[in-house]
Amino acid sequence: MLCVEFSIGDSLTEAIMSVLIPQFLTASLALGFGCFVWAKHPHSRPHQIFALFYASLAIWLGGQSIGVSSPQSYEQAVLWTKIIYIGVSLIPTTLYHLICSLYRLNPRFPTVRTIYLIAVVVILLSWGTPWIIDGAHKYAWGYFTAAGRFHPLFLMWFAYLCLKSTWHALTVLRSSTHSVNSRNQAGYLLAGMFIGTLGMYDYLPEYGINLQPKGYLFEFIFICLVGYAIVRHQLMDIRVVIRRGLVYSILVAGITATYLVMVMIMERWFQGFFGYRSFVATAVVAFLVAIFFDPLRSRIQALVDRVLFKATPPELAAQREQLLAEVRKGEQMKAVGTLAAGLAHEIKNPLASIKTFTEHLAQHHGDPDFREKFQKIVGGEVERINRIVQQLLEFAKPVPPKLIPVKVPQLLDETLEFLNNEFIQRKVEIQKQYLADTLVLADPQQLKQVFLNLFLNSLQAMNGHGQLQVNTVVRGSELEVTVADNGAGIGPKDLPHIFEPFFSTKSNGTGLGLSVVQGIIQEHRGRIAVQSEPGRGTSVTVRLPVTARGN
Repeated sequence: MLCVEFSIGDSLTEAIMSVLIPQFLTASLALGFGCFVWAKHPHSRPHQIFALFYASLAIWLGGQSIGVSSPQSYEQAVLWTKIIYIGVSLIPTTLYHLICSLYRLNPRFPTVRTIYLIAVVVILLSWGTPWIIDGAHKYAWGYFTAAGRFHPLFLMWFAYLCLKSTWHALTVLRSSTHSVNSRNQAGYLLAGMFIGTLGMYDYLPEYGINLQPKGYLFEFIFICLVGYAIVRHQLMDIRVVIRRGLVYSILVAGITATYLVMVMIMERWFQGFFGYRSFVATAVVAFLVAIFFDPLRSRIQALVDRVLFKATPPELAAQREQLLAEVRKGEQMKAVGTLAAGLAHEIKNPLASIKTFTEHLAQHHGDPDFREKFQKIVGGEVERINRIVQQLLEFAKPVPPKLIPVKVPQLLDETLEFLNNEFIQRKVEIQKQYLADTLVLADPQQLKQVFLNLFLNSLQAMNGHGQLQVNTVVRGSELEVTVADNGAGIGPKDLPHIFEPFFSTKSNGTGLGLSVVQGIIQEHRGRIAVQSEPGRGTSVTVRLPVTARGN
């Protein structure tokens, strides 16, 4: 409700810089943040309430920015205040509802239905009666609406809901039954709500106090605190991976914007001091500001590396390599765990045969035919167990990749055999079509890890009675391996991101499997592509350079 009258001599640049930009940017930030949180979990009630709360802030701040972008009259001041009160009435309502929903509180008074009913009543009174908004005051800086007879009651209700929300957050902060992360979240919410409540400063001009409203400054700090809680402490159950490139992009954008503002300010000073304007003067000012900002950019970049990422650029590179190695090892051990479950079934059968023969050994020790059969079968079963265990140890052993000529169909069959028990239990039909027996230069254990990840993804996508197709064919100088299923498929919005680290459409997924698969394929100078349609299935094609044809 900030109203400003500009004289004819005021420039458009001064108007935009002094009024429109800060309020509009704060409103845009609120709306963008609300949409971001809602998009992460659109069907979650807390996320829906969070989005509504931030939309209410955006209505208030956006109404201010639009209302002050042109000279106001009495009628404009009243009209824009009525629009703004749609958001203002919902701010304490949605805040209280959000806190109750986040921490699963079931308040007896006020109930959620009651607070929304009161918000609707306030909106109707502000539009249809003078009880909330009663005319407008005229100050030197513009018009501002006057408080109606029931406005003090609304203010008390506003303050009560804010204090009630603060009390709930303080209770969680001091509670020993909540996790440390939940208490950290509550702490940042508590600090943000305290600062955000100071935005009630904007109500003072409605009571004849000649102060320009600056409530958006407090709301900007509130939004930043909540944003930090989301990034740092997973508030709203959102995990955000801060990418170094994104931080630097924001940094460059901020420095560029500051550079332009400095050029504009210096140019105005230059014109006022020398009394004329020219292109040469503007160019000189821009050059001088650029000389100052270039070393500043380098210093800010180093500061970001040290403060946000806790390391220098060389240390960040080393940490990235270490993280990738740990991810590879973690994904490999996860795959080993899955293999162990299948191998338990494979080992159980030969152990049963060995147990049967040993139980009858004492009775038939003198029978030469039994001894010969015992030696043949038991020896074979022991060798089978040894071979299975050896394969598992080779798969899990963290050794550098060794590229040797391997037959891909053989690796596919071995990997499918490991998961045979899973396929039987889930009633998944396997269809194989190997059109070429080819050799590729590869690390067999790493390729097994690739195929294992692809088969497991297909198993998870099929809810029983599925069909898994595994095909190989040579096209030019490449061997194509296609793994296709008729499972749930991947949505078009998610498909471009499936190879990104930490991206997963599964609630219990790490989002690292396919990124590791892509890394292994690229190390083998190969390519991988995915085609999917929701409800019809997914097809993954791996292309590897052909070494030679098999014999």
